[in-house]
Amino acid sequence: MEISPTSYDVVVIGTGLTECIISASCSRIGKTVLHLDREGFYGEQWTSFTLRGLERWAEERNEEQDSRLKYSPFLRNVTMMNLMEGVEEKEVGEEQNVETADCETKEMEKIADSNVQHPEDEKIGNDNVTDNNICDIGTPVEVPRKEKKWSCEEFEKAKRRINIDITPKLCLSDGPMVNLLRDSNCSRYMEFKAVNRSLISHDNDLITAPCNREEIFNSKKLKVIEKRLMMKFITYVYQMALDSDEFDGLKNKTDADLYKSQKLTDNLVSLIRSSLVCSVRTSLSAQDVITTVKKYIKSVGIFGSIPYIFPIYGSGELPQSFARFSAVFGTVFVLDMGVEELLYEEEGVFKGVKLSNGQEITAKYCVISPNYTFPVPSSASHAPSSSSGRVNVSNAIVVTDRSLKPSDKDDITTVFMLPTGSATATPVIGYEFGPGSFLPAEDTHLVHLMTQEGTVGNPGADLTPILNSIIPEDITCLYKVFFTTSMTLTRDKGGERRLHGNVVHTSVPVFNNGYEECIAEARDVFESLFPGEVFMEAAPNPEDIKWEEMGGDEDDVKNLDDVGARGDVGMVTTPSEGDVGLVTTPAEGDVGIVTTPAEGDVDMVTTPVEGDVDMVTTPVEGDVDMVTATSHGGVTAPPCELVSGDGTLNCDDEP
Repeated sequence: MEISPTSYDVVVIGTGLTECIISASCSRIGKTVLHLDREGFYGEQWTSFTLRGLERWAEERNEEQDSRLKYSPFLRNVTMMNLMEGVEEKEVGEEQNVETADCETKEMEKIADSNVQHPEDEKIGNDNVTDNNICDIGTPVEVPRKEKKWSCEEFEKAKRRINIDITPKLCLSDGPMVNLLRDSNCSRYMEFKAVNRSLISHDNDLITAPCNREEIFNSKKLKVIEKRLMMKFITYVYQMALDSDEFDGLKNKTDADLYKSQKLTDNLVSLIRSSLVCSVRTSLSAQDVITTVKKYIKSVGIFGSIPYIFPIYGSGELPQSFARFSAVFGTVFVLDMGVEELLYEEEGVFKGVKLSNGQEITAKYCVISPNYTFPVPSSASHAPSSSSGRVNVSNAIVVTDRSLKPSDKDDITTVFMLPTGSATATPVIGYEFGPGSFLPAEDTHLVHLMTQEGTVGNPGADLTPILNSIIPEDITCLYKVFFTTSMTLTRDKGGERRLHGNVVHTSVPVFNNGYEECIAEARDVFESLFPGEVFMEAAPNPEDIKWEEMGGDEDDVKNLDDVGARGDVGMVTTPSEGDVGLVTTPAEGDVGIVTTPAEGDVDMVTTPVEGDVDMVTTPVEGDVDMVTATSHGGVTAPPCELVSGDGTLNCDDEP
């Protein structure tokens, strides 16, 4: 069965976060959009897997030896190790994974060359979370934890509830992502939790970073004079206007010059770089430091002493939220559908795409993910995407039986480690997730570390020494995953990617812990395609709809909160009940939506639905165990507020 219609304003290839924001922006202004992905799930490098889903993904890709060279895998050098110390023996059935059968051994490895995720397993969700897992925001206090001895069989069952976030990032409480979600009303599809704690390296150990005035003056790691210098520096940065002559005078100054001018000690410089700046770039300008610290200060105290919040179930929820928004306004999503080639007129002007099923689709514009490459004729008005500026990033994920630093506030912890020893070492960005983050299963924690790839080109070699240095001996490591991703240290400009054509190549994520560059890139691309149009215009609220102008009667709708709002394109959003709250699911309208979401049933955070032609017109909502973000009250869900003091955030009015 072929896709209908066959002509669109924009074809988007790849469902990464940048591509989904562009798709949502285009559909919101009334453009017809066809959104394709050769995978069976949303997100690409921004996706999330369950541990079992990642295992199956790796197995299939290793067997497949993917020959579809038009697609570049976003995961490479995947190594998975099952480390079950003192496990109980059990009988092995014919359908069990190879790790289960060989659980008597203490370590197992599987290596795959690229990325896979499988939509055919059990559901995942929050059945591992209880009220006791959700903690109030405050200063962490170390507490003893009850130890659980895992058996092989128990851990096998827990794999479907352990979620691997491929590209975890943080949202500043008053940062670009939160503002975009709130201003566009896309926040109705998301929930967040406040980051509870920030750990930094100090004297070969991890310590809690002081994040506000009280914590700075109570810190035992700083001398009295250092505390005063630290507060003086923060005041100096906070009061400096970015349009002032003083700021302009720092244009040619480095960060070292700035620290020296403020008479900061080496101990304070290390603290500022680790807790306030958190950049993996070895050289920064003074203006970069001031801009970053000002953003940090602006977000402190909104939802707690730590200025960051994190999406429940992981960053993989963000592409899905923008995809839902896009589907409401008419975008047709087709998963498991590759693109064989780009089509051009004789003059070299782009005119459409040829799909893997042989069908040809015409379009005015094309947006291409960095994971796809296509040959371009010499007469074309644009060039293929370039890999210049990319760096390989080594990732290590460890499932442990408890926290690195047990406390009553260890649901979400940031970790930043400055390089020590080797001159070629690079900073390490990391996170630790407790059960309250909805990523690991009950009685487990996830540690995720990332650093720029070393000379060996092996993520295990790059990060194993660091893991050994920060994981105490009394902690049991249940599972380890190593893989390599591609990122960039700086953002390309939109004009450089477009190159005077109607085909746009997006770039890989920037290696940092925020979304600012991703949003700026999506805005640049959208404005280059449709100058003068509003970027991510807000979806209408139910109370703003004038039903008489749309040929309807408000009395026809008994409860707007339950039914949702009819948007500009005649689409109705209808919430459905799930164990984790109400979720808004677009219904069939008159703008080409072909199917409605189905219930997910597999080991991955994004569970797409495969229809007659593998077409999914809306992002997938899971059921009882779904790992998609939820909203409260359908389209009237508020953006960014604390709920019942349990540390869970919903997006609402400006903080």
